[in-house]
This record gives sequence, structure tokens and C-alpha cells, in this order.
Amino acid sequence: MPSTLSGQCQAYVLYRTPHSTSYHHIRQYSAPLCVNTLQALPPTGGYVVMPFRVTAETPIVFIIPDEADYLPLDTSNLPAAPAKAFRTDEAERFRLYQKAFEAAHARLERGELTKVVLSRRLRLQGADFDPHRLFAKACQLRPDCFVALWYTPQTGHWIVATPEPLLERLGTQWHTVALAGTLPYAADTPPQWNDKNRKEQAIVADFVAAQLQGLATDVQLSATYSRRAGNIQHLCTDFSFTLPEPDDVCKLLLRLHPTPAVCGVPRETALAAIAADEDSSRRYYAGFSGPLGLQGETRLYVSLRCMAFDQTEATLYAGGGIMPGSKLADEWEETCRKMQTMMGVL
Repeated sequence: MPSTLSGQCQAYVLYRTPHSTSYHHIRQYSAPLCVNTLQALPPTGGYVVMPFRVTAETPIVFIIPDEADYLPLDTSNLPAAPAKAFRTDEAERFRLYQKAFEAAHARLERGELTKVVLSRRLRLQGADFDPHRLFAKACQLRPDCFVALWYTPQTGHWIVATPEPLLERLGTQWHTVALAGTLPYAADTPPQWNDKNRKEQAIVADFVAAQLQGLATDVQLSATYSRRAGNIQHLCTDFSFTLPEPDDVCKLLLRLHPTPAVCGVPRETALAAIAADEDSSRRYYAGFSGPLGLQGETRLYVSLRCMAFDQTEATLYAGGGIMPGSKLADEWEETCRKMQTMMGVL
């Protein structure tokens, strides 16, 4: 791990693809590009950071590296986390989440929505959040996830350890997933998926299949299976396909983002409900990030299991799909399980 991350640069990214034993470290010494639409990105490769919704405060940020290294990842001698107790605002966050849940559930009962994804935050104060250690620890704890840590003046520091690819090129084929439904993971216990989880995942799979129509060719679907992500698991369907034209990448991203796995159905109604019911902006949570045409590599992952942080404070984000049969206690507990990824890193 480099002794300093930012140095004199304006922006930097560390990222490690799933199961890799090396990581990328890229730096940009000029200001990164900020745009309000994916079509405005230049054809030169870079690392894209996409918010949940583009606003003046949360633009699309494109980091074009002046320097890039591919380095071996060594997590054998990580510095210990500071032995300090965190101060949290969990009680206040539960009150706000309960209020948002009741509003979202009422929308579902009125038939305005089929599904909506409700998220919440948790603020932690009272420790030194060291980017070096956070990134290495996330890589150690989540070897099967895409781990990225980025800093730009527009975004601040963020770290993600996400299991969900939005769009990636693997060889000559493109790949995405329909990932939804959540259960705790237990090695010796087969998952017992209920109707709520299966319906939730089917909504996402149907959405992805519809967005691929007219752009992708040679589309192939896997059987739906349980996919582990640390202490939890999801239902997953893999999609592999061909994109005949280079411009189809941005077109498909605009179709896919945000998927029902992080938003809801119908999408525009769900977006309006999220803006009205959630207590604050998601910022870059539930957006996506990753290399886009960077040295021929495109691997974009949904920004889940993530947090924003500075030297003394961190804000964790998590969410879950709300359906007509959802219960407040179950959904709150699901967000707690999802936050355990970043709590474990801390």
C-alpha cells in the first residue's frame, strides 16, 4: 500500500476486482471532470463515479488518470483499528426510518407502487478513519466483492465493498445481474426464500431483460441461485450478452440505472417517493462506480455496502426493498445486517 494516497493529486482511486490479489491505484493531478450526463464523458478511459441521482451537488465525476499502478495486495499486517468507542445516532435514525417506512408502505397499499427501496444512514463519530487501513481491511473481509475507495473534491472520501455488478465486460461478452432479496448467510443451513424475496428478485430480473431488448444480442440467462455476500445472501440471475455498437454501453447504462434493486417499480414513481420519504439525499450511495474503457476495461458496480467518511466521522448507508407484505422490524434488521460490512471494516 502506498505511504500516501493523495499527495499532490486532485483525485485518486484504489480499486480491487473480485477475487484479485492485486489492486489498481490511479491518480489525477488536475481537477476531475464533472458532467450531468453520461453521454458527455470523453472517449478516453477513466474511472466514473455516478450518484444515485445527478444534481448540482452530486454530479457525475470522471477521473482520468495521470498515473496508474497495479500493485500486489498485502493484507497480512494491517494496523489495528483505533481502540475508541463510536458515538452513533442510531436512535434518531430508527425514528426517521420508521416514519419513512410508514409513508412508503402506505404508498404500496394505495397501489401507487409495486416495490420501493428504502434506505437509511448511520453516523459514526469519535475515531480516526484511515483510508489505507479501510481499503485493505475491506479487501481482506470481502474477497468476493468489488472494493473501491475514491476521493475527489466534489465527492469527498467514499469506500464501497459491493457484490453487485451493473455492467462489465468479461472477454468478448458483457455481463449484468438481477440481484435482490436478502437472507442471513449460514454455511450449514440451506436458504429458505419466501414469496416476498422471490417476487422482489423477479421484478429486477424482468426489468433487466426488458432493458436489454433492442440493444443487446445473444442474451443468455442463468438459473436463479443464492449468491453469498459476506454475512448475507441474495437471489441472483446472471445475464450475458453482446453489445454490437460501442455507443450502446452508455445507452444501456442509462436504461439500467437505477434498477429496481435500488429504486423500485414504477421507476419514476419510486424515485419521487424516495425523494419525498427518505430523510436525506443518498448522494453516491446506490449509484455506481468503476473503470469505464480504462485500458480496455469496463467493470461498473452498484455502490452498495458503502460509507462516506473524513478523518473523524463516517456515514454508513444501507437499504432494502419494501413490498406490501414487508414488516418494519424485518426491514430495519436487514439494513443492520448490510451495515455490518462497513462496521467490520471499521
